Amino acid sequence: MAGVLTAQPNSVRNLIKRVAARSGKRLRRPRHSPSEFKWSNASRRFRTEVLSALAVAEAKFVTLTVRKEGRLIMDAPDHYAYLVCELLEQCWTEYPNVQLLLDRHFTSPPQVATTNTLLYRRWPRQGILSVVHVDSRHSPLVGLADFVAGSLYSWHKTGDETFRLIEPKVIASRDEGWTRIKQKWLGDEK
Repeated sequence: MAGVLTAQPNSVRNLIKRVAARSGKRLRRPRHSPSEFKWSNASRRFRTEVLSALAVAEAKFVTLTVRKEGRLIMDAPDHYAYLVCELLEQCWTEYPNVQLLLDRHFTSPPQVATTNTLLYRRWPRQGILSVVHVDSRHSPLVGLADFVAGSLYSWHKTGDETFRLIEPKVIASRDEGWTRIKQKWLGDEK
């Protein structure tokens, strides 16, 4: 999981689109929305170009590697909120005022409300949090976080070195087991 922090979202909003236009990726394919380019469906060359562009962009990154410990992490709004809190806890003291764009992982109003409530209750009192759930196909900023997270995942799984391109801009990184994460944030509810 990854977060992209930037004071100038407009400066990186079209980064993937610019890389796609420069790379000539669209020359032999039907036109796609730039936000459809994700780590999982991009070529190695395209991945490298996106990460190289991110390396010089006005952005910083926070990452979270979750060790599942042989367990299945149930896809539920509270679990998603715990993971987001674990990721953002690394930087919310330094960046207490945030507009958070989350991939619209859950769509029903009760699920969105559960996620938002858990995030708002844990956010530092001195800060201001604005949560917006967006469709990743329509928000290229969410796609940037996907490339950061994908590069970290590939680095852990296969030793893919492309993560090294952005590693100097990672301001906080955490590697934690799911059981501890769940206990920590579930314990905060009591």
